[in-house]
Amino acid sequence: MDNQIITQQAGTGGFLMPPAPMGGSALAAISSNAQATEVLASIFVAKQFPRDLGEVTMNMNQSCSRMKLAQAARYSYPRGGSRVEGASIRLAEALLSSWGNAEAGWMELSTHWDAKGAKGQGCKVSLCRSYCFDKQTNVRREINFEVPHVRFSRQGATILDDARDVYELCANQASRRIRACILQIIPSWLVDEALERVDETLEKGDKRPLPDKIRSMLAAFASIGVTREQIEKRIAHKAEASSATELVNLGKIYTSIQDGMSSAHQEFPEENKVKITDAPIDTAPAPSPKKKPIEAKFENAQTVAVPVITRKDIVLDDDDKLNPNLFEVDDYAQDVPTYFED
Repeated sequence: MDNQIITQQAGTGGFLMPPAPMGGSALAAISSNAQATEVLASIFVAKQFPRDLGEVTMNMNQSCSRMKLAQAARYSYPRGGSRVEGASIRLAEALLSSWGNAEAGWMELSTHWDAKGAKGQGCKVSLCRSYCFDKQTNVRREINFEVPHVRFSRQGATILDDARDVYELCANQASRRIRACILQIIPSWLVDEALERVDETLEKGDKRPLPDKIRSMLAAFASIGVTREQIEKRIAHKAEASSATELVNLGKIYTSIQDGMSSAHQEFPEENKVKITDAPIDTAPAPSPKKKPIEAKFENAQTVAVPVITRKDIVLDDDDKLNPNLFEVDDYAQDVPTYFED
């Protein structure tokens, strides 16, 4: 049932009531009846006080004129060689509040063990449901999805056991489904008017000098691990030379990363970073120095034993006299180098 979309639209008796808990106990029946009574009461109040479209538009304009909301109203992420843009989760929540007589949220339905999860390690999986319910028109949108209790990173898969980590993971996965459900309830004309209004707010509302906006932009990206060098690599010039339009586009990318629609690694690849360790290391051995011709000639020299030379082995003529200082030899063999050419 991953990403299963359930659509309901009915009259007074067609609303899908919360499922009765298993077991049939008295406490479970009372809990189920209490939930049903709460839903029916909210529908009754919505029918008694229907929304006014003029008031809806006024509330929308007031919300979209806020600079904080305008800066986080759009997301933008790459897909298939182009960029996908749309209303962010924060803008969808503001529109739902302006629309009135509606509610949205998520719930965990069940938990089971998946032996093949976490790349074969096995992990628990939560079955969750995101929904948006228009109480006045009795229209409900639901998306069921599964969330494995595992967090993937460059170091590998980490199994999540802490309840808080599991809740934050499920809430993060549910937020995008909630946005999809809300945008199916809210009319498209209201969404388009809201996007136009936030664009006007971004163009005219921020009175700060452009250098201050650039510094704020760099600080915001630094908080999510994106450096100045990566931003300048993307915009192909120095950050100080950024225009107002470029700041708006970078704001969309920042919102997309914050909402989980894309990642910093996807928007700013690692190859954009300049690191000394990224340079290739030459592991080849250093070339040996060239030998001089005389050294190369005696490179293959070998040693041989020279016969013992004594005084009695020297034969002289009668006219010659033996100079005792002429031959200084020992009575044992000496190893002297000699050269043999190949």
